[in-house]
Amino acid sequence: MTGRLPARADHTRLLSGLGQPFLLVVTGTGLLHTTVRSEVYLRYVKEGLRPYLVASGILLVALGLAGIGAELVRRLRQPSDDHAEECDAHEHEQDHGHGHGHGHGGATPVAWLLAVPALTLMFVAPPALGSYTASRDGAAARVEHSAYKNPLPDAPVAPLALEEFIGRSVNGPETLRGRKVRLLGFVSAGKSPDTWYLNRLKLSCCAADARTLRVEVHGTEAPDDDSWAEVTGIWRGDPVTAGNPVPAMEVDAVKPVGQPLNPYHDAPPTDG
Repeated sequence: MTGRLPARADHTRLLSGLGQPFLLVVTGTGLLHTTVRSEVYLRYVKEGLRPYLVASGILLVALGLAGIGAELVRRLRQPSDDHAEECDAHEHEQDHGHGHGHGHGGATPVAWLLAVPALTLMFVAPPALGSYTASRDGAAARVEHSAYKNPLPDAPVAPLALEEFIGRSVNGPETLRGRKVRLLGFVSAGKSPDTWYLNRLKLSCCAADARTLRVEVHGTEAPDDDSWAEVTGIWRGDPVTAGNPVPAMEVDAVKPVGQPLNPYHDAPPTDG
C-alpha cells in the first residue's frame, strides 16, 4: 500500500505526542495564575496551602516543558518520510474499523477537554461559596470548646469573629449578656420573614469541606442574599446548644461592606 496517512491520522499523530505535556503546562499555568498573579485560590482552599500550590504549579509546568522538548527532539531525529511506518499505522487503523474510533489516537481529542478546567481558572473564576451552601447545610459547624470565660474588652462595642461570638454563646454566655458586639458575614434568608442569617464558611482544607457558622438576626430588614454586612447588636440570651449552635442576635445597625479578600477567614470586623 502506498501514499501518506489521511489528514485526520496525521493530526492525531501530532497531538498524541504533544497533548499530554501541553496539558501539564496549561494546568500548571492555571495554578500559578490563581496563586501568584491573583488571590483567586482563596475561593477554593485555605491560605496556608498557597506554597504547596505554587510548588505544584512550577513542577507541572517544568514537567510539561520537558515533555514537549523531548518530543520535539525525538521528531527531529526520526526520518520525515518513513512511509513504511505510516502505512503500517494506516493498515492497523483500517483493521479496527474507521467507524468505531478505536485507533490509538482516538481518545486524544477527548483528552484535550481536560484543559478546560485549567483555562477556566485563568479566565472565568467562579465566585466563593455563599448563601446557597450555607442554607443547604442543616447543622452549623460545631464550635471548638475553648476558654470563653474571659470577659470582652472594655469598649462600647466589641468586634468579634463569628466563631468567637457563637463559642461564647455556648461556653461563656455570661460574657455576652448586655454587651454590644459587631460581627461580619454574608447574608442568607431566615426561617421566617422577620429573621435572617449572618454566615461565615470555615474550611478545614478546601471548599469541599466548608462548614457553616451562623447567627440568627432579628430587628432589621434583611439585606440581599450573598451580600456582606457588618451588624451591631446584642445577644438575645436564648439558650444555645453545642450540637447545633445558632445564637440569636437583636441588631440595631447594619452596614453593607464588600467581600473580604479571604472570604473563608473568620476574623473580627475592622474599622477601615
